[in-house]
Amino acid sequence: MTSPLDQQPTPVVLLVADISGYTDFMLSHEKAVAHSQMIIRELIEALIRQIDVPLQLIELEGDALFIYAPKTVDPGAWSRRGQRIVERILQMFAAFGRSIVEIGSYSVCRCPACSNINELKLKIVVHSGEGLLNEVGGFPVLSGVDTIIVHRLLKNSVELDEYILMTEAAHRDLPFPDQGIVEGSEQYDVGTFKTFLLRPEYAAEFDEAAIRESFSDSNVAVRILRDEIQREYTEVACDPSKGFHFNTGQRAAEINEYDPEWIASIPGDVVESFAGLGNPFSLGTLQPGEHVLDVGSGAGLDSLIAGQMVGVDGHVIGVEMTAAMIEKAQAAADAMGIDQVEFREGYMESLPVPDAWADVVISNGCLNLAPDKSRVLNEMFRVLRPGGRLQIADVTVLKAVPPEARGDIDLWTH
Repeated sequence: MTSPLDQQPTPVVLLVADISGYTDFMLSHEKAVAHSQMIIRELIEALIRQIDVPLQLIELEGDALFIYAPKTVDPGAWSRRGQRIVERILQMFAAFGRSIVEIGSYSVCRCPACSNINELKLKIVVHSGEGLLNEVGGFPVLSGVDTIIVHRLLKNSVELDEYILMTEAAHRDLPFPDQGIVEGSEQYDVGTFKTFLLRPEYAAEFDEAAIRESFSDSNVAVRILRDEIQREYTEVACDPSKGFHFNTGQRAAEINEYDPEWIASIPGDVVESFAGLGNPFSLGTLQPGEHVLDVGSGAGLDSLIAGQMVGVDGHVIGVEMTAAMIEKAQAAADAMGIDQVEFREGYMESLPVPDAWADVVISNGCLNLAPDKSRVLNEMFRVLRPGGRLQIADVTVLKAVPPEARGDIDLWTH
């Protein structure tokens, strides 16, 4: 076995991809700190997805990625490998910019982190030299003077907020385009280095139609909105007497003209966590044997009423994203012995139900919480059989909602 003392340095290209503006995010208030962590994680994952042969991730360093690529002495092989490295670096900028646009397209939060997403920028410093590659605890570790140099380069005199900064060695080894490169120098305790600065060009235009078409549950702005909604409705499930900016419990059922006999048949803890905005059954009574989907089923009041209407030959599926609500609803169904009612965790935009399964789709106070309502309606129609019925109770407006209201996450969740 080779001793670490006997190891020889390996020729490598080293780079650090750093997200600037990260510190300002993390110094914001509590909500912004939580949201900034989600945003930074999404951006880092977007960068990691661009790391491919010959690049290898060596370490995550908070808001930065330490990456290397082994060099080869074969000129032809290195020419191809160097070109690949340049392509990967430029793709990182494109992926980063695209992620910023995608996050912003669904953002409805005005906390310092969410409202300043566009302030986040990517900087990449590149150096070519040698490194000692070891393994510690099963993880690769790269060390040596050149690894120190590439990290020193992050502290530089460049006034741009987005750039590629190369040492002379990196500029010599990698075929970056010469156009637009600015020569300079940086001085550190490890020496003075001639540098080559390039501002990358990439396209990250705002194409709302394309972004909406590629809607993803993993979009961090969507996750932030859902987290805030889940936090609010977890409190409705666990502490219904707290008081909210919307009617809940028996009072909400009375306002929405629920039949008192329906309410009397439902466990009290389900009724107290009811937060519906209307009465979907006012649009039509369900028939025995029908299949019913309850989108955004909450604590289960509407699903349990529907289960009694369709009887043992019918079937009701409640889809809900808040775990505390699902737990309460399922416990009530079990206590009532209504086997034809089940609850599934899921999102409105990707309902966990087969095509053309439902005779009726009901929803109560849920559609208004979706950032992409057309996608939710498309999902409802997907699971609805031909000739089936939609029975939706929700908020309606008589005029356009102003942008400042659409961009206030507190109004979405309340």
